[in-house]
Amino acid sequence: MKAIILAAGKGKRMKSDLQKVMHPILGKPIVQYVAEAAKEAGFKDITVVVGGEGGEEIKKGLSTCEGLHFAVQQTPLGTGDAVKAGAGQIAPDDDVIVLCGDMPLVTADFIREMMDYKKNNPCEAVVAAVFRGEAMGDFGRVFDRRDEFIEIVEARDITDEHPATNWGNTGIYLFKGASLLSGLEKMKNSNSQNEYYLTDVPKILREEGKTVRVFHTRADMSVFTGINTQSHLAEAVGYMRERINEGHMANGVRMIDPRSAFISSTVKIARGVTIYPGVILEGNCEIAEGATIGMGCHLIDAKVGKSTSVGPFAYLRPGSVIGEKCRVGNFVEVKNATLADGVKMAHLAYIGDADVGKNVNYSCGAITANYDGKNKHRTKIGDNAFIGSNVNLVAPVEIGENALVAAGSTITDDIPPFALGIARERQCIKENRIKK
Repeated sequence: MKAIILAAGKGKRMKSDLQKVMHPILGKPIVQYVAEAAKEAGFKDITVVVGGEGGEEIKKGLSTCEGLHFAVQQTPLGTGDAVKAGAGQIAPDDDVIVLCGDMPLVTADFIREMMDYKKNNPCEAVVAAVFRGEAMGDFGRVFDRRDEFIEIVEARDITDEHPATNWGNTGIYLFKGASLLSGLEKMKNSNSQNEYYLTDVPKILREEGKTVRVFHTRADMSVFTGINTQSHLAEAVGYMRERINEGHMANGVRMIDPRSAFISSTVKIARGVTIYPGVILEGNCEIAEGATIGMGCHLIDAKVGKSTSVGPFAYLRPGSVIGEKCRVGNFVEVKNATLADGVKMAHLAYIGDADVGKNVNYSCGAITANYDGKNKHRTKIGDNAFIGSNVNLVAPVEIGENALVAAGSTITDDIPPFALGIARERQCIKENRIKK
């Protein structure tokens, strides 16, 4: 089984310097969702067809998506020519599915259903048509007779002579390898665009007397959302957000307002977690059972332990590892730091490049001064230490276990265990100075 993903389109209507299929949806490029759906459906041999211009950008963007091959369509001569560019390794007995690289919501379930249909209804090709009711819009129409394919007609070419139909072309096709290769060789570009259209191949096969079938699906229209504009992209983000959040809630995650939570598909959330409105979870975040993520929090590649509370309005940047039963409060920022169990930093604080021991109290306004203008340095805080309000810990520095740092101190030297560290001017009072 082989899959060909068409990703060579320039996407001019996106009005962006970024390649269309590389626009992100909740942490992943559009085309990566398509490739992952094909993989999940059982396709191990996947070729992504990229354009001669911008192709390297796509290859680089998909470098973490293992097992992909790439083919180049040097000149944009239509979808049929793009498939031809990616058909170099197709064998006659292969089953070949053609997917659109700008349809990130296509599912593995749909692909499997299409494969099962072909298995139960032997044929040379299958055209997937979706029921659209009256909302045909600019979708191409698929015409058939009792599932036997007749033709695909683009919306702009529909005339009064065509019968009414509610079935739209999804742009997804399944071929036997030999028939696909034969049809690709017989395509013609006798059209206003002088391009080779993949939609012609099923018709060529039918005219040769080969069996071509139509797979009618009533899957939700969101599955076939194609992206050509920034508006389409925003629409797809909404659908994907709903799909991801529904999955988490089905696994026991409580979301106060799932419409306002933006969670990447790579995030792992355990049952019993509560997510408040306005939360953004990106990258490889892991949220353990019983944790609470408060309103307006933004977490990137962060780990949160069991029964820990984060936020509201906290920012956990990459490399943040928060232990169990911690309290990371409002307007707190953590970056590349490990907080052991029981740490409390309730509000208005910053910890960067640090290792914080168990049960540390990190008070309001305290910060680690981790950057000297050239290099980053680490701070180490021992178990049960108390860091007072408005403290500056100038790294590299180590605060011993059970040590106490007095409020308002700027600490540049290590503090031993059980010691009190004070680094501030003594208070001076000038009696009646204001009167004078």
